[in-house]
Amino acid sequence: MKFIKTLTLSAITLALLAGCKSTPSSQTQKTKVSNRASSALVAKSAYDFEDSDITVPAYFDTQGLDRCTFNPNNERDGCPLKKPIVRMYFDVAKVAGQGEGVDALRAFEDHSLLMMLENQFAGINRFRIITRDDNTVSKEQKIFLEQQGAKALAKKVSQQRVLQPDFVVKLDSLRTVKSEGSITSWMDYTLELTSSVLNPYTREKLSHPNLGKIRVKSEDVRDRAEMKYVKASNRYLSGFRYFDGAHVNAVINDMASRGIDILLTRMLSEMPSTAQVLGIKGNQISLDRGQNAGVLPNETMIIFSYEAGFVDPIGVAHVMPSKNSATGKIIRWKDNKLADQIKAQSENGIYRPASGSKIFAVSVGTPKDFLENRT
Repeated sequence: MKFIKTLTLSAITLALLAGCKSTPSSQTQKTKVSNRASSALVAKSAYDFEDSDITVPAYFDTQGLDRCTFNPNNERDGCPLKKPIVRMYFDVAKVAGQGEGVDALRAFEDHSLLMMLENQFAGINRFRIITRDDNTVSKEQKIFLEQQGAKALAKKVSQQRVLQPDFVVKLDSLRTVKSEGSITSWMDYTLELTSSVLNPYTREKLSHPNLGKIRVKSEDVRDRAEMKYVKASNRYLSGFRYFDGAHVNAVINDMASRGIDILLTRMLSEMPSTAQVLGIKGNQISLDRGQNAGVLPNETMIIFSYEAGFVDPIGVAHVMPSKNSATGKIIRWKDNKLADQIKAQSENGIYRPASGSKIFAVSVGTPKDFLENRT
């Protein structure tokens, strides 16, 4: 039996929609939906790109470039180069139900997941995260007050502007547990994460970024043999300690970590990093931003020209950032007239965009080795 902690409004809506019969249009067809665990989506290496792949990513708003100042420290609202300010929430609703493993699952504390979520997103430096770690902030202010005095603390606070979020990301978790067998059994856990993006000032639920639902199963992070246990006369004998909160927390934490990694890859695809190309010399490019704008090591980026509202892809590059800038190599040039012209000029010196036009680099997703090395 599965035990579910909440019945959300979305679930009710789906049930109502399922009861309504309609005839599909000729533009749609029936298909099966997989209920298996979610997978992370990573960027293709620049070395694997074909000419047809060299296009600006779907989620990048090139029109917003007209509103940019091209000052990394002072971008205008609406400029796609500006890092959004985000506050995150993770639901702390309890698990409801009865049966084996439910009590230990109910004891799981979601606050640690919120801290994990904040740390992962802040670490990529593509967003400005407003922490909800009030305990640490309060302790530090108390220490400052004791060491420096109230006047110094007041001056320090007055010099700092408290960040206000551009939007709020809220994650709701659904945790279920199922046991199989009688004498020899296995505990199977499932963690589902659904996200919503909110405008905290208008109370509107936003459609972008659309992070969807993420499903992680215990078998994704543990060999199923580790989840096996043995009972006799309705008493636990050996194997996985499904009643021990420490053991259950270890499994759920690993599942949550995997879910957050998948969430991160979706966010990186929906909100790519962007930089302006300062110059091109041969196949080498120089960018005006690096880690300070969320450009990741081994980033695959599309190089394109922007002039008078028109976008022309030039090539695909492999990019490595430093703190405030980045360098890269164009691995494949786009097969078009503009790319041929720029390539020819860059072979005889440093190519710089003419007045009125600009060249940009935009990422296409999470680098393949990022999840292995950084999360």
